Amino acid sequence: MRLFVLISLLVLAPLSSANDLIRLGGSARSQASANIAGLSRDPLSALTTNPAFLSAAGSSQQVNITTLYVDSVFTSSLGERTRADRGPGLLPEFAFARQRPNSALSWGGGVVIQSALRADFELLDPPGTLGVSYGRQPHRSEFIIAKFAAAAAYQLNPDLSIGASVGLAYNRNRLEAPYIFQSHPGLVGLKVLVDLDSDDAAATASLGLDYALSDNLNFNLAYTMQTDFAAHGDLDGNLAQLGLGFQEDFSYDVRVSTALPASLSAGLIWQASDRLQLATQIDWVGWERAFDELPISLSNGSNADLNAFLGEDRIRDTAPLNWEDQRVLHLGGNYILDNSWQLRAGYERSNVPVPRSTVTPMTAAILNEAYSIGVGIPLISSWVDIAYRYITADDYSVLNSALLGGEYSGTRQSLNLHSLSVSFRF
Repeated sequence: MRLFVLISLLVLAPLSSANDLIRLGGSARSQASANIAGLSRDPLSALTTNPAFLSAAGSSQQVNITTLYVDSVFTSSLGERTRADRGPGLLPEFAFARQRPNSALSWGGGVVIQSALRADFELLDPPGTLGVSYGRQPHRSEFIIAKFAAAAAYQLNPDLSIGASVGLAYNRNRLEAPYIFQSHPGLVGLKVLVDLDSDDAAATASLGLDYALSDNLNFNLAYTMQTDFAAHGDLDGNLAQLGLGFQEDFSYDVRVSTALPASLSAGLIWQASDRLQLATQIDWVGWERAFDELPISLSNGSNADLNAFLGEDRIRDTAPLNWEDQRVLHLGGNYILDNSWQLRAGYERSNVPVPRSTVTPMTAAILNEAYSIGVGIPLISSWVDIAYRYITADDYSVLNSALLGGEYSGTRQSLNLHSLSVSFRF
């Protein structure tokens, strides 16, 4: 699993988050119809959203590849406009399902990318506390979660299936940018250059049910627990511009506390006719508890001058995030043509979880609206599904940032994301 994750991170281009920052959908089949997992009921939707869908997945394998292009412009407090690295990036995923004939039990497993938040800008560092600036610098961040999971579902009766999944979620965090200390009493408000890399793995689990209310109406419900990470790694930095007369370079062992938030998803599928399915899904994502703050603990500092100044070789700093819970509405449909091809389309809308008071170009999870179209093509013993999604947002302006240093006050960001997904199911 770790090899798969490393390969994924190598090919994943810098991108900014969408209203599906936590991916509750899965394959191209669901992405084409507004990321409504109940319209696909395939192995990937079982692992990313609702394990009860395994009962309807049969015995099959599925490979999904999503290509992403980002269109984002950040305007700094100095008035400089800089464009993010556009990509493309690649998200590879794999899942399988198994069911014995005349058996009520189904099972499966695979590797999915549950979350992908990256940003990559280069800009002139605005003067902060004491007028400190490090000149033109990269502003790069990364928050990636890949999940290796196994799942099982049981068909209690012809109308009701229940399921559960357990797995290991791998988290990687990267930050390469000027960093302003937010809470440490000896360093508060001061700015240094940092290059942070940390990772961790933790257990994750989800539950789900899939219930036929009538011959033409289906209800599904799924819950995923919050997964807490204590990511360990290294932090290298430079404090040259502070003018303290200290040795310039420093390094620490780092621990970053992050989380994959809890989520709840509920969907309704209406079989409007023999050819037409219409569906809606509502998601709740618990960002408020998971991303209230970002604690960073540093230990084993290498810089003797800085250690002597602080009286210890440890630093603990907490950056405020104050994210809000996210609610997403999905509306989508699927239509079968005479040649058995399937046409799909959908629309999604959500609130923006990150407040203006703490947003930066590295944490701009501001996309809140998505449009999608796609097609499903049957082959001899397999399916090929193709989906295109356009995710967009209004320009996001910050008048007065709550972050120290004042560097993000008077900033603005625009953001659009294009994704093209292809799934092979056989």
